[in-house]
Amino acid sequence: MPSNVFIIGLGLIGGSLGLALRGTAPAAQVAGTDSDPETVQKALQIGAIDVSRPLSQGAAQADVIVICTPLSAYPGIIEHIKPHLKAGCIISDVGSTKKTVMQAFQGLPSHSWGIGGHPMAGAEVKGIVGADRYLFENAVYVLTPGENVPQQQIEYLSGLLAATGARIRLMEASLHDCLVATVSHVPHLSAVALVNLTGGREDDLMMAAGGFRDTTRIASSAPELWEDILMSNRDILLDKLDGLINELTEMKMALHHGDTATLHNKLARAKAIRDLIPRVRRGLMPGFSDIICIVPDQPGIIGTLGSILDRHGINIVDIEILRAREGDGGTIRLGVPSPQDAGQAVKALAASGIRAWVK
Repeated sequence: MPSNVFIIGLGLIGGSLGLALRGTAPAAQVAGTDSDPETVQKALQIGAIDVSRPLSQGAAQADVIVICTPLSAYPGIIEHIKPHLKAGCIISDVGSTKKTVMQAFQGLPSHSWGIGGHPMAGAEVKGIVGADRYLFENAVYVLTPGENVPQQQIEYLSGLLAATGARIRLMEASLHDCLVATVSHVPHLSAVALVNLTGGREDDLMMAAGGFRDTTRIASSAPELWEDILMSNRDILLDKLDGLINELTEMKMALHHGDTATLHNKLARAKAIRDLIPRVRRGLMPGFSDIICIVPDQPGIIGTLGSILDRHGINIVDIEILRAREGDGGTIRLGVPSPQDAGQAVKALAASGIRAWVK
């Protein structure tokens, strides 16, 4: 059954959701609104929404509403749209915590249904300019249905969102908040602490290589957004921070006492657990193989790589520039569909004078 979707907030997540839904069959029309008129115009320009509507009008016509604003804006939005909701309307969101959201949804009219949502996806480029139709591809998308929500409504929203490529998971709001405290909120605070540890000193920042950059990337996120997230989950987060501090204290004591056995056990256990994290490729073809190429800095070099592989019937399903030095060359990662394709591609590239190997 087609539906009219109304997206409130057209930033990175809202814009990406609009692009994804407009590219799939279940959504008949995607309308949207944002507090920034320029964002609305950009969303229309890139095709993230079909039409812009004011908050009350958009809510009145929607079968599904997705709130994609900061958490602090939810109460005002819910109060504004409540009188206009159609019978059977589903109201969801994309917030990083769910307990407070589900409490807010309790104020919805009895003829509408609140289902919390949280796509575990993001990007460094914020706002509508960072919107990506495939942002949710293979990403976990958690749904936390409210009490008494009919199974039919849960299945409908799950199907609508699954069409974006997301992997839908249903869970209790309290469990969700506990899990994200460990895998998202504590890491964010850790990144903040590591960056602040440098004091912004030029020498420290000059020495910041890949490991530091990767570990602290999320510290570049908007402070206002994360203030909302962290405060909304603070009770659970305080407990998780105690756990992190205990881990750091144990490693500190091992270093202080020269206890190499304890330190080794900590490092080895962390590696073993880290290696258990599912390796899910983002994109439409999750099973591809990687090739690393060293290429000269010259116009059309990426096209040249594509032409070489095309002559051998090998499709490039992913590409990334890993390193580059102007006037010299760089390192490029190519993803091809299978190990067999990777082996053949390395031979084909070598025959054309390009050094390459299977990663």
